[in-house]
Amino acid sequence: MIIVLVLLSTIAFYLFTAVWQKMPGRTLWSLVSLVVLVLSIVSFVLHDNHHMGMKLETTNTTSSLVSPNKNLNVLVYKQLGSGSEKVYVYKTDPNAKKTTTTRLAANTKSTVKTTTSTNATVVKHTKRWVYKNGFSKLMFGILGDDNEVDQVTYTFNINDQWLVLSSTQAAKLQALMKDVTAQAAMKSKVATLVQEEVAAKLKANPTMSATDQAALQAAALKSAEATGNRYRPNVKVINATLKGTLRIGEPLFCG
Repeated sequence: MIIVLVLLSTIAFYLFTAVWQKMPGRTLWSLVSLVVLVLSIVSFVLHDNHHMGMKLETTNTTSSLVSPNKNLNVLVYKQLGSGSEKVYVYKTDPNAKKTTTTRLAANTKSTVKTTTSTNATVVKHTKRWVYKNGFSKLMFGILGDDNEVDQVTYTFNINDQWLVLSSTQAAKLQALMKDVTAQAAMKSKVATLVQEEVAAKLKANPTMSATDQAALQAAALKSAEATGNRYRPNVKVINATLKGTLRIGEPLFCG
């Protein structure tokens, strides 16, 4: 509508001043068309530069953060340009095959916060410009700037069991996690737990029936699997390894 007003008032001002010179009251109509033209142009400029007729609308979306690595909690970012700009790659659905990336734009920021919560989350804070009312939409709707993004902020809330790695470090991590010796050592520890528990119970009760022994074996295996969760990847050691500061003798896995 604002563009239509500019065009109509321009045409009217020309007609009243240059064409219809003998028309009664043309001076008044010339002034009216000039005022409408000036106001329309000023309104257009104010809307374009200062979002006149619009207001900021804020939305917050919180999603669970899922690591793309099954064995380790990892948040990966890609460095752009000089390295000061980062695009984070993450997942919010464990079943999703594709990852999500943070928005790449000058008005987008990403921060990582360390919390004590066991639930990692990503909060997307979005500010958009929307029309204040129907009149504003009627006047400026033709410009197509409704829901224009003003600012987007991503906040990743993770605990100290997460690693924040560059894409280069993430590639090194994949090779590190394929360390057969380390993986075998972890499985060996879990198997030893089962054997030790069964042996201790049989020593205390050598006349245990075969049925009870089978039940004991199953219970011990379940207990060992739960205990085996303690033998998780050592986040601090892996982080030091990727940064080249690992000291010889430090275990790759906790426990």
